[in-house]
Amino acid sequence: MNTYKFLLSNLSWLMAARFLTRIMALLILPIKTAYLSPKDFGIIAMFTIASSFLGGLYGMGVVSFAGRVIYKYERTDRQKCKEDLGRILIYLVSFSLVGVVVSSFMIKDIFGLFFKDIIVPHTIFFYVPVCMGFVVAIHGFTSNSLLSLQLNKRVFYVEISMFILFVPAQVIGLVFFGFSVWDVIALQLIVQVIIAFLGLWMIKDWISFPGKPLKIFVETMRYSLPMVLMNFGAWFQQSIDKIILNKIVNLNAVGLYSAGVALATNYSFLSRPIATSIKPEISKRLDARDPNFQKQIKEFFMLFFQFSVFLYLGVSLFSKEIVEVLMDVRFHECYRIVPLVVLCLIFGELNGIFHLKFIFRNKTIWFPISMVLGIVLSALLNYLLIPRYDIYGAALANGGTALIIMLFCYIVSQKLHHSNYSLLMNFIPLLITSGLIFAVNTSAIQKAPLFVIKIVIFIIYAIGLDYGIGKISHQYCELKRLIVNRVRYFLSGDYFKQKRV
Repeated sequence: MNTYKFLLSNLSWLMAARFLTRIMALLILPIKTAYLSPKDFGIIAMFTIASSFLGGLYGMGVVSFAGRVIYKYERTDRQKCKEDLGRILIYLVSFSLVGVVVSSFMIKDIFGLFFKDIIVPHTIFFYVPVCMGFVVAIHGFTSNSLLSLQLNKRVFYVEISMFILFVPAQVIGLVFFGFSVWDVIALQLIVQVIIAFLGLWMIKDWISFPGKPLKIFVETMRYSLPMVLMNFGAWFQQSIDKIILNKIVNLNAVGLYSAGVALATNYSFLSRPIATSIKPEISKRLDARDPNFQKQIKEFFMLFFQFSVFLYLGVSLFSKEIVEVLMDVRFHECYRIVPLVVLCLIFGELNGIFHLKFIFRNKTIWFPISMVLGIVLSALLNYLLIPRYDIYGAALANGGTALIIMLFCYIVSQKLHHSNYSLLMNFIPLLITSGLIFAVNTSAIQKAPLFVIKIVIFIIYAIGLDYGIGKISHQYCELKRLIVNRVRYFLSGDYFKQKRV
């Protein structure tokens, strides 16, 4: 029971952060889409692509080794864990500073690689991705380390701070001060710098700077260098659709596509906290050789998969209505890609669970191998489908790539360390749900009765899912009982009485 309480506590903080930030992000969409055009969204998306590209290169993959250090030593040798994290931070800052200097001389060439038809109002904006790449690398280290340490309460503080600093300023700037897209980009950089320092403050008690900073340098690089290719591959898969849309179609298409992706990503406030909470726990139990691990991972995987399918159903059924309510009419076309993007996110989260076996066996070479396969598939499918189907083609390409890579990583992970995931049985509800969504969304029924039908389908599916999983999963019943008891405790008023005491 203590394990369930610990996981639920971590899950609650992550879910609270995701819920507050994602819901508010959805609520301000009407303002953003009213004051920023699809082309403006496209410019922001392309700047983000350039920043993430540079940030991924600056760190040389050493952020990934921080997680391995934490999984291995956090519960057995705390002092070594702190010292090694300090060494990794030194490596990260050193590599990033070198990267900033080198890329500053090449930034105009980098702009030419990513951008088309963008007129920069001032030379200083060429260096925004350079600075953003540096702070993104630092923030990646702090946020990933906090998550691996399962200090999710601090993650909550960081994410809420970022939201509070950026969103109100952005809305006030757009509505009252007539911010342009370039003002928004500058504001993003300022907020990211503040958040990078806040993240370092949050993790300071887990950082120690020892007298021999190079002690684990060779070990770090042996583990991390393959991750550079992985980071590049991940960036490529996440960005190639927008780059090709920009090159083949225009920035307006990039903006529409980015708006649809952003809308779909907001729904991860439920699925992402679950995956983020269970992955460190799985890794630590793997290293501890927990005898009950095989049964537990099967249930963990099944619960996450089926919960994700339920989320996919809800988002897909109501995507058109949500887009029409939250977005300006110029963005309504993006509703078509929302279901596919959600499905792609689900496959990515499942893939992350399989990746844990790569880390456990120290076979990080499979990261770049799977990424190279993903790069080839993504580039090929995007080039084939975007000219024919525009933004829908990009969504189809990403969904197909994510599915194939997930199956590839599943096969490899089973070869490294077998676990009974019951993948085929978990996929059956997904196939049924996809058919149901297709039937409803292509129906000729009028809008009002169709909306009622969608609600009925959603409720029936929720009841059936709760009953079915409750029959086969002890962990689900325990977690459900804990959640119900906590809600009752909160509603009874005892929670506030205890806080006052």
